[in-house]
Amino acid sequence: MPEPINPVSMVVTELHPDLVRIADLIGIIDPPAMVRLEPDSVTGDPAPGAEARIADAAWMLGRQWQLGELTGENAGTVVGVEVSSRALPITGWAPLDDESVDLDDAPWRAWPEGALLEELVQDVSGFGREPGLRQSAEAGAQLVDLLLEAGEDDLASAVTAAHPLSLPPEPVDPSGALDPQGPRLLRVLGGAFPDGAAVLAALQAGDPPWLAGASADARAVLAGWRTWMTGAPESGGAWSTERLEYRFGLRFGGERDGGPAYFRATQFGSAQVRWSDLEWMPAAAPETPADAPPGTPVDTVATMLATPLRYPGMPADRYWQLEDGRVDLNAIEAQPTDLARLCLAEFAMTSGDDWLGVPVDGLLGAANQVRSVELIDNYGERTVSPALDDPGFTMYGVSSSSGARYPGLVLPPVADGLLVGEAVEEILFLRDEMANMAWAIEQTVVAPSGTPRSRSSEPPPQPDPWPASLTPEERVYRLQTAVPAHWIPLLPVSLTPGQVSLRKGALLRDDVPVEPIGVTLQPTPLTFPGEELPREGVALRAVPVLARRADGTYVRWTAYRVRTGRGEAASRLAWDSALAITDLRH
Repeated sequence: MPEPINPVSMVVTELHPDLVRIADLIGIIDPPAMVRLEPDSVTGDPAPGAEARIADAAWMLGRQWQLGELTGENAGTVVGVEVSSRALPITGWAPLDDESVDLDDAPWRAWPEGALLEELVQDVSGFGREPGLRQSAEAGAQLVDLLLEAGEDDLASAVTAAHPLSLPPEPVDPSGALDPQGPRLLRVLGGAFPDGAAVLAALQAGDPPWLAGASADARAVLAGWRTWMTGAPESGGAWSTERLEYRFGLRFGGERDGGPAYFRATQFGSAQVRWSDLEWMPAAAPETPADAPPGTPVDTVATMLATPLRYPGMPADRYWQLEDGRVDLNAIEAQPTDLARLCLAEFAMTSGDDWLGVPVDGLLGAANQVRSVELIDNYGERTVSPALDDPGFTMYGVSSSSGARYPGLVLPPVADGLLVGEAVEEILFLRDEMANMAWAIEQTVVAPSGTPRSRSSEPPPQPDPWPASLTPEERVYRLQTAVPAHWIPLLPVSLTPGQVSLRKGALLRDDVPVEPIGVTLQPTPLTFPGEELPREGVALRAVPVLARRADGTYVRWTAYRVRTGRGEAASRLAWDSALAITDLRH
């Protein structure tokens, strides 16, 4: 009967015969003992040992059988992806109000080719219609330069003499102390350039006297300058002063190929339109404008290589690859009830290599849809990937009020970047609980010189005169305390039973209503729903905006920016006061 072989002795014998003798001497074969074996390279090259070569093919096949790698699944590896997509270009837009919020009764307009969404929606009517001295002088200087370049020196002089620059009077202070730049600009520019606004008004009214006998070249110059002055017609915008927000609707696609898709935004007051500002209206069916573009869908088929989806902390798919230590999924501390953490860790550790990153280019200014996704494996077989019907497994999707999601991504034709200038008008809407009303405070308005000025620098209202012979025993009756002119009252009214609204009013000064100077508060009547003016208030700014379209042309408009206010106000408005001489000293 052969002697049984010690397992330790067999392993050591396979490594090196000399190690067996050493092991016998130190006694690890019989009896067993704990030692540390330090391998030494005989040839001096440690590379073969570091490579960890496995020469036993049967052992490798056994491990593959043990891990289930020899099971015939006839599964190939995805090497390519073919994506079929469709883009519905934008074809129309409409400003909305409380009556047309469902889109069916909205005044739909055709979408101008190459237009930006901001220039149509954010354009505020009223700003720039009455340019100040600076704007009139710049327009006149442009006309003089064009005439001099065309050799029409006499006509340039005649226009300058016929329409001299003038400074409109300040509605609050005729002395001009509130707008010191106006007289300075008039002294510098007066007589050198004509009033551009006056020249444009004269041309629009007909042929002025100074145009008699003008050459064809001069008339061509004037026609080009007039086109430059008027520019694109105002869109009217979609601003709702009563709601202090933009409200508009968008239409993508035409009447064929599934019909158009409608979206709306009713609470938009930021700089750029985002996907979260839109709401899908699947039941909308308004009448299409006759001049609307056809909205022909743009179909695209893209074939690309299958790229595995990668994320930080993802387990490495190679045996000897070092994993990223910045995200340690194994360090997640989760209790048995923390199902969300456990599901996240399990998904990241076991299913991380089952996803592919497939980039699809979307068309700007269109509603983009992915029609189909086909996976191509290394055997050339095609497999159609089913659509994700789970509405919760989406990002950047636009949904309806009922929770249904639009099957695609909406990319409105927004500008890549906006240049915003100094605010030309600022209004602060605040509540005054002591007076049981609210105020619209005009902080900044456009001065006659064309530059913004602050209304807080206006002289305060003068108090009522007091009797000189007032004794301590006598009292004076004050009907109302004085309030600055740029504080426009908003009085509570009940237009609907159970709802309180705020309507613009006016304080009397010398029996004359004090009206606002800016453009925003000009409409009369002007009523704000009570929920639009919270306790923290609303800050409204009108700013000039400049952007570039896709074709490289520039476009300019004036837009509103809405921000949170600074809290409640204290106007110290009081009525029916009986004051003694001691009260007057305070």
